[in-house]
Amino acid sequence: MKPKISVITVSFNSVTHIDEAIQSVVNQPYENKEYIIIDGGSTDGTLDIIDKYKDRIDYFISEPDKGISDAFNKGIKAATGDIIGICNSDDVMADNVLSKIANAYEPDIDIFRLNEVTRDFETGEEFLFKPTIEFPVVPYYIHLLHMGCYISMNAFNKWGLYDVNFKYIMDLELLRRFMYNGAKQKYVPEVVGYFRKGGTSSARVGKRVKEHWNVVTRYGGTNFDAFLYILHLYVKQFVKDIWGLLGKNSVTKIKSYVNTR
Repeated sequence: MKPKISVITVSFNSVTHIDEAIQSVVNQPYENKEYIIIDGGSTDGTLDIIDKYKDRIDYFISEPDKGISDAFNKGIKAATGDIIGICNSDDVMADNVLSKIANAYEPDIDIFRLNEVTRDFETGEEFLFKPTIEFPVVPYYIHLLHMGCYISMNAFNKWGLYDVNFKYIMDLELLRRFMYNGAKQKYVPEVVGYFRKGGTSSARVGKRVKEHWNVVTRYGGTNFDAFLYILHLYVKQFVKDIWGLLGKNSVTKIKSYVNTR
């Protein structure tokens, strides 16, 4: 029997993009799916859009939360699927990808990792990223690809939900925790969907320092390891800012080169 797949969308004042996100989920032809929307109490018209699809949404709640991690956890607690994935309100799932995940399903796998495309929806520029399957203790160069992680319910039951103390890199903390405890992963060579540039994950390094430090030291690294990692992140941010000053064409050429290596 094909696995039941739960997809969670979290939203808060997401009127600009959420219609496209919802359509990309409800139009998946895979039948054994469950769709959950967790809204943080939107006031901008988001709820009106969600209401249009109420007959195709299995669980919906709109109430204040303690941040994205808390919203994710509400969705996971409501889910009844064998595996759970997240399509945020400003992202778009690829056509028929749930069927492809189901075809790759194995009951003893904890995390299914898929490719992801980062898209600039204004210019149409796209960059394909493949997930880093095994993270080192100090995760210098990794492709996390949050949207491309489909996690078994068994894994959440064994190792817990998202840490609500993390506001920016909650997905890195959760995956690092699962891997640290021996989670089994499987690479599925398919594109899960399109990640819109910007958002919480793009927050500047200064806002994320404490969280990155905690992830390194909590799962096998020393304080010195954490220091070097934070220094690396600041240098990376500096270089990114310099590239931005060079102009869009230069940035595109550099990214195209890097992502084809």
